[in-house]
Amino acid sequence: MSRGACRPHLASLVLVAAVGLASAGCGPIAGRGSRPQPDRGRCGCLRWDPGRADRLAWRSEIPVFSPDHALEASGLAASQRFLYLASEKYATVLQVDLEQALTARELPLEVPAHSELEGVDLRNGHLYVCDEAHAAVYRFALGDESRFMAGAVGERLPATALRLVGVEVGGGKIGFEGIAVAPGGERLYLLLERRGDPSTGCSSVIYPLQIRQESLRLDGDPIVVLLDDCTWRLTALELCGGRLLALKTRYPGEEYVLLEIDPSSGDWWEVFDLTELARALPAEGWGNNLEGMAVGLDGRLYLVSDNAATDTVSDPLPPPTTERTALLGLPLECQDRGTVE
Repeated sequence: MSRGACRPHLASLVLVAAVGLASAGCGPIAGRGSRPQPDRGRCGCLRWDPGRADRLAWRSEIPVFSPDHALEASGLAASQRFLYLASEKYATVLQVDLEQALTARELPLEVPAHSELEGVDLRNGHLYVCDEAHAAVYRFALGDESRFMAGAVGERLPATALRLVGVEVGGGKIGFEGIAVAPGGERLYLLLERRGDPSTGCSSVIYPLQIRQESLRLDGDPIVVLLDDCTWRLTALELCGGRLLALKTRYPGEEYVLLEIDPSSGDWWEVFDLTELARALPAEGWGNNLEGMAVGLDGRLYLVSDNAATDTVSDPLPPPTTERTALLGLPLECQDRGTVE
């Protein structure tokens, strides 16, 4: 059994049987505090079916943004019709149409040179993207998402840089990796993938921020997720059913676990293991450095891999690669009733 799979001790098994939680999937594996069961809505019971995971190979209108090029896709967001993939070093987000045969359109972004676009989220007609290299967050006005179907994007979408207040993080190779915006658009969670070193121990940090026009202000204590060691990190954030979901990865080492985090208490738990699915991808020609995650309105879990490892990139377009970008869609294994958020 791989690390992170359901493996409670005997006492935990007795407790699970007593309260009837076994049908809801994994109980808490690691973390802090108790784990109340919220109304999850589209997140169901936080168990998806890896055996029915779809490999979604999109068709790009611009060939160099197809899966067989080194896109370094690091961020992922989902709306009712589209998926949004952030191409880390090429100032671009791809809009993938789930209704039109996975057709992908390039949305070029006006960001500083040598930006490293990591987390991405969509809320109320705006796209939010975090830039690891510059320790920055940008907002882009999209409006009607379907307008890009007619090729309306020509010039780069202008960015509004949101000033960080109360968060002291420098730009670099280890920095902001994920972003999630609350349904009302008034609150944003920003993920620092890792801090610390082997001598002190490592942790990931999630900053709760209030969106105030063109600034992001720290609002409450940061959530600290302790890591087993400094080979681990958190790479993606998603808000679902009032809880945060985070992707915890070990790469190299190829271990992938989904965390559930209570943003009000800071408690967190490992809830779903993706290691076996991810380790099978290279044999099929896909990269398996999973970095982006989103939950669709139908409850499907979407994952995307970063298929290249580069330092500063000066080329304007991604080159071909033998390791394709993996875009996966996993259906829910079980359903809970609730309100879609």
